[in-house]
Amino acid sequence: MVKIGITGSIGAGKSFVGELLRERGFLVLDADHKVHELYRDCNELRAELAAYFGPSCLTPSGVNSALIADRVFVDAKSREKLEQIVYPHLTCAVEDFFNADSETSKDSAEVTDAARNCRFVEAALFSRAPELLKMLDEIWIVDAPENVRLQRLIARGLSESDAARRIENQRGACAPELFAGKLVRMMINDGDRSCVESQLDKMLR
Repeated sequence: MVKIGITGSIGAGKSFVGELLRERGFLVLDADHKVHELYRDCNELRAELAAYFGPSCLTPSGVNSALIADRVFVDAKSREKLEQIVYPHLTCAVEDFFNADSETSKDSAEVTDAARNCRFVEAALFSRAPELLKMLDEIWIVDAPENVRLQRLIARGLSESDAARRIENQRGACAPELFAGKLVRMMINDGDRSCVESQLDKMLR
């Protein structure tokens, strides 16, 4: 099985590419969604977060994202600690995804051999999760101009200053040179769906 990571800076459109892959019958794990599930369901992770960030960082359905964001975006040590707490649990979840019995997101009659023999993980910061990165055969980097990414984040409801802060926090985290030893492919997502689909289908071939 070929294991591929889809990455890119915030607002680049990783999730859009993930949805296109699902439409084509591929299995794609959304790492952000999985982390939110872990925040809600993993008691060990919740205890570790409470021990470092304080009990007020937890909610019945997960975590107080605003409280944690205010810490990690202004304090690099807090960001690193959050990653040290979360990534081992996420890595185990990704390993389970790759090892799970083969199923596809469409009826088997509609699915290609490629979809049966290839799985994707969508995540922003593979470069900060070396154990997760080791599992992957390829890295597909989705990119978009910074002004486009900024407007996408504002359209999601972020203030311009918060959007800019998040972009700055991830700057350089998806550079191709960070993935030495992996086959790296690039995809531009500037808003033209047909162009993205054309690039994706070429890469899948």
